[in-house]
Amino acid sequence: MKNIKKYLKIAYIVGSICFLSFMVIFYGYRLVHFYIKEHKPKDITYSMIGYLTDEVNLINNKLLKDEDRYYFRKDAQNNYLLFSGILYRILYLDDSNIYLISDEPVTNLKYGITNEYDKSNIKDWLENVYLKNLDRNSLTSDKVYLLDKELYQKVGADESYLVGQDFWMADDNQGLIVDEDGAIKVPNNYETFLGVRPIIELNGYKAYLKGDGTKDNPYLVQDMEREKLSDLDIGAYVEYKDQVFRVIAKDNTAVKLLKVEKLDTQYLYSKTTNVYNIKNNTDLAYYLNNTYLETLNRDDFVLTKWAIGDYHIDYKETKAVMVDSYVGLLSIGDYFITDALNSHLLNISNKNIYSISKDGYLMVTSPKAILDVYPVIALKPDLHIQSGDGMISSPYVVGD
Repeated sequence: MKNIKKYLKIAYIVGSICFLSFMVIFYGYRLVHFYIKEHKPKDITYSMIGYLTDEVNLINNKLLKDEDRYYFRKDAQNNYLLFSGILYRILYLDDSNIYLISDEPVTNLKYGITNEYDKSNIKDWLENVYLKNLDRNSLTSDKVYLLDKELYQKVGADESYLVGQDFWMADDNQGLIVDEDGAIKVPNNYETFLGVRPIIELNGYKAYLKGDGTKDNPYLVQDMEREKLSDLDIGAYVEYKDQVFRVIAKDNTAVKLLKVEKLDTQYLYSKTTNVYNIKNNTDLAYYLNNTYLETLNRDDFVLTKWAIGDYHIDYKETKAVMVDSYVGLLSIGDYFITDALNSHLLNISNKNIYSISKDGYLMVTSPKAILDVYPVIALKPDLHIQSGDGMISSPYVVGD
């Protein structure tokens, strides 16, 4: 009898220990599980829309809801998103899409010969140049367009984060101008050379990767790792031979990159001609393709074509005349043309040359004018990417 009581006591103790161990393990597991779930990194947990509309973020971002849309406040400084190499501002989001406008003009163009957007030179450029350089799989449609009055008013109009530079808008198929103070104006003529700020529709279910939406740390929805130069997006920043460049064009034969900083010395274009000529040893073209090129690695370069034709209305006119070169300059219709202020362009105009003024406007100047120089280099597409993420703070490092 005593042995039975003894065994029952031992069994009770063992059972109690097992039960308590089970309870500790079970509830310990649940505690850890729900802690991890609650504190799980947001780049795993959220789509971009899910992240932005999370209760905490709705409060922190102070989003304003209008029917089924969320808008950032007019003074927002946390609605930056980097996509396909271009920095955008989030205008608003609905239950499936995020609507983005480029933070700065991506190029400058004349509108056209009429006020109709559907017939404009800008619409043609957006659909046949700009859209082709985007990650189309991340967009919910092939629509790319300009700001209209209604949306401009929704985001705060002349008190909004969109103010500060002149750019084109289109309302009811009519071309209009938003000036640097935010006023909407009807242009005197449609051959005015102004900034183009595209609006695109991003799939809101793209995964949120990182970023807090500020300019220095924008939201990211794409993996920024790349293996070679041809993998890079238009707009990505690249470090090559201790100089920083920005991708402006690419094809199967070459990737063109604009030097972010101007050369230390100003130069005239030519003493004798307005044609970009790499064989004339007194011209800027010769200097760039010899003296400047020798500071880099010639083996990394590709001889490619550059558009130097005259520009009247249509950006495609510039391709009527082409030259071969390793190093060139910007042409009208290129990306980021106003990043090269007070500088020569490649395009001819009668006996003169086009240039960009200090204020970002298109001008016609003498080839003998002494201006700043922002070289554009043409590199082999298969050059290896060593490091970086393509942002200005951490450019992709290319070459040896």
